[in-house]
Amino acid sequence: MSQKTLFTKSALAIAVAIVSTQAWSAGFQLNEFSSSGLGRAYSGEGAIADDAANASRNPALIMMFDRPTFSGGAIFVNPDVNVSGRSAIGNDASQDNIAPTAWVPNLHFVAPINDQFGWGASVTSNYGLATEFNNDFAAGSMGGKTDLETLNLNLSGAYRLNNHWSFGLGFDAVYARAKLERYAGDLPQIIGANIPALVQAGRLTPAQAAAIGAQAGGISRDTQIAYLKGDEWGFGWNAGILYEIDKDNRYGLTYRSEIKVDFDGDYKSSLPASLNPINAALGLGLPYGTGGATTGGALTLNLPEMWEISGYNRVAPQWAIHYSLAYTSWSQFQELKATNSNGQTLFQKEEGFKDSYRIALGTTYYMDDNWTFRSGIAFDDSPVPANKRSISIPDQDRFWLSAGTTYAFNKDASVDVGVSYMHGQKVEFTEGPYTFKSEGRAWLYGVNFNYAF
Repeated sequence: MSQKTLFTKSALAIAVAIVSTQAWSAGFQLNEFSSSGLGRAYSGEGAIADDAANASRNPALIMMFDRPTFSGGAIFVNPDVNVSGRSAIGNDASQDNIAPTAWVPNLHFVAPINDQFGWGASVTSNYGLATEFNNDFAAGSMGGKTDLETLNLNLSGAYRLNNHWSFGLGFDAVYARAKLERYAGDLPQIIGANIPALVQAGRLTPAQAAAIGAQAGGISRDTQIAYLKGDEWGFGWNAGILYEIDKDNRYGLTYRSEIKVDFDGDYKSSLPASLNPINAALGLGLPYGTGGATTGGALTLNLPEMWEISGYNRVAPQWAIHYSLAYTSWSQFQELKATNSNGQTLFQKEEGFKDSYRIALGTTYYMDDNWTFRSGIAFDDSPVPANKRSISIPDQDRFWLSAGTTYAFNKDASVDVGVSYMHGQKVEFTEGPYTFKSEGRAWLYGVNFNYAF
């Protein structure tokens, strides 16, 4: 394997900072906006109107409520994602539990104005991630510490045209905060192992080889070779249509726009700046070295647009079925590139995501005035192509099994409880000088309190 191939493919996947698996949905998109939805694997969300949370998915559902209604709660995510691997020089590159636990909170409120108009507001998180590898992890140049948190503030309005058609439109303000750290790992050993071949091929002079060897020798496994931190706002919109055949059969079509977040943050690397000319000349793919000095770094993150079709049918007095098909335009996410104020590329990584879909089916049993039970299954199609997988994006197709219940204390107050188990397929992939296997699963637990005024 050539030195260029070694480093270009293992370009310290820093940009992967923004793409991993916190709440364990496909890519880094989160579905966890309500506990009732969790209990049915988020099937039929654009057509069901059992609590205020659904209006954040389809604003047209605001017109299904006849009085102000509140819902608030959180979902606890307990993932178990493990990576095993080995480098081309034989070092072990394995670590268990790379994704920490997380809480995903949500708040929702809807209010009718009259029979034709209504409004709603919500606070959710539609995207997020976190992965943590030890500072001395052998493949630390590709998997260090990664954290993305987002907060979506939504304000929506709705209009009922007649007994069959309702329309909704919303505005989204997304606050995103990201931080990543990457470490040298066994990178110095890999550099040293390939120097003789580069000299023999005439790509390095003996003097250059001696200089690189000396610099690499001063880098330990836990040397921080890249650090980036930033926060910023992005803005978008969402819309929805609700068609009601009658009170027991309805269908929804929803759309959420792409949101661009332009991060301006701080970047630094402990790699010596003297490596930069050789890195550029040989195309090694190393991050830009600053010798530990901090400089400005800018990066644009494209949060993709999403379409969803949903249906709800009450097939018997106590039974209903519901279903959804969601399509996310992940192909808008092709690369991550960070630059400084002078236009110098700090790092660049081709992502090459593909569009993906999610299909879900569920059922609800209305036992009596107090108890409601629900369940669901779903399949998440991963947007990450097999040849683009990374230990910072150990993304896989996933299968959901969900169950939940609602207990109504009276006609005004109720509580939702939901649980889901997600199982991901085992994957094997090569990333730079490493070969990896990854597998993962997750348990999600949610509780929401609902109140109608």
